[in-house]
Amino acid sequence: MSRPVLLRGKLALITACVVAVAIAGISVVTWLATEHNLRSQLDKSLLASVPPRIGQPLEPGERREFKIRCDQGVPTEGLQQVLQGIQTLNADGSTCAPPGVDPVVNVAGDFVTTPTFRDGITQSGAEARVLLQPMDTGEVLILSRSTAEIDTTLTTLGGVLVAVSILGALLVAGTGLWLTRRALAPMERLTETAEHIARTQDLTTEITVDGQDEVGRLGRAFTAMTAALAESRRRQKDLVNDAAHELRTPLTSLRTNIDLLVRSERTGRALPQRAEVLDRLQAQSQEFGDLVTELVVLARDEHELASEHVDVATVIDRAVERARSRAHDHLFDVDRAGWSVVGDANALERSVLNLLDNAVKFSPASSTITVRSKPGWLTVSDEGPGVPFEHRNSAFERFWRAPDARGLPGSGLGLAIVADVVAVHGGSVRFVPRPRGASVRIDLPAN
Repeated sequence: MSRPVLLRGKLALITACVVAVAIAGISVVTWLATEHNLRSQLDKSLLASVPPRIGQPLEPGERREFKIRCDQGVPTEGLQQVLQGIQTLNADGSTCAPPGVDPVVNVAGDFVTTPTFRDGITQSGAEARVLLQPMDTGEVLILSRSTAEIDTTLTTLGGVLVAVSILGALLVAGTGLWLTRRALAPMERLTETAEHIARTQDLTTEITVDGQDEVGRLGRAFTAMTAALAESRRRQKDLVNDAAHELRTPLTSLRTNIDLLVRSERTGRALPQRAEVLDRLQAQSQEFGDLVTELVVLARDEHELASEHVDVATVIDRAVERARSRAHDHLFDVDRAGWSVVGDANALERSVLNLLDNAVKFSPASSTITVRSKPGWLTVSDEGPGVPFEHRNSAFERFWRAPDARGLPGSGLGLAIVADVVAVHGGSVRFVPRPRGASVRIDLPAN
């Protein structure tokens, strides 16, 4: 099975390829520029070797003579450095070169009228640069210089550039691999942490990724995600544990009443308190229905709530109407201003209704429930016994019930639902001081 290429390896390979192409391009340009410069210098040296006044315009009546001794009997010692690479091309196509000169043998037979540079080969097979300089006698002066030094220089330079390109690519690949390994080290730690969390399901595993770059942002986002998941799991676990604990007692009571009815039916013996047992069963079933509804509300994620403009006055009116329909022995004093908030109308109405139901439950008959609302806040007050100061924070916890209220119907989730809904809407809820009874204030960001 082939081993997968890691991200750092891919980045190092891509970087090395890009740099190798860049180095190769620079090397080619350098080699071509060097070749051009060397040949230009050679051409200039050939032009400088032209005898004085050869190739210059003749003055009226002037005639110049330029002859080369081609006699092989002339001593060549001491003359080769001066005569090296010089010969003439006659009008009949024959050439004349001094003794000791390696003449160019592949010069074209056509005559030139201006100085012309060509590449040629000498009689010994050496490559040479050739200058054809026409003379006023009708002959052509041929000056040549060997290109061996240029070829050697270019060959050496090409080898150096190839070696530099290869070594540069290898060096960049190694350096790139080292740098990417260091740069992606936080990513590797994050990957290992994610794999550990996936393997162990431990959302509390600490993630240590610093920096303000993309990896740092990813690490912080991953930390926030795992924290949110851990909090969601904790809330779900607490909700299940609390619900199981709170449901145990009413389920026991419900089972006891059902057992009494079943035993009475099987034995044929009349149950004196049959009507009372049926009333209790009806009340308990209603409580279970309310409890299930409240548990569903608590189990909802905040992202499931709507986000729209909500008229708070309308929410209060609807909640008061519902509370008044099931609390005919209470008066409701409502004074609210028109203002709105961005959120879920049904969830907010449920929260206000929970406050009204609590106020009705703990207030004596014929008492007044007071509702006040201005932009940014609303309060629900009653004339009941109130909540002791030491219990005011605990009252918003799930399934918490005051010691004096544990015999009353209810699940202890009403204020917890209010606290959760208000928190999701960016507000807060608390008890406020009141001479008599309890008063709960909700603060919400007014739109």
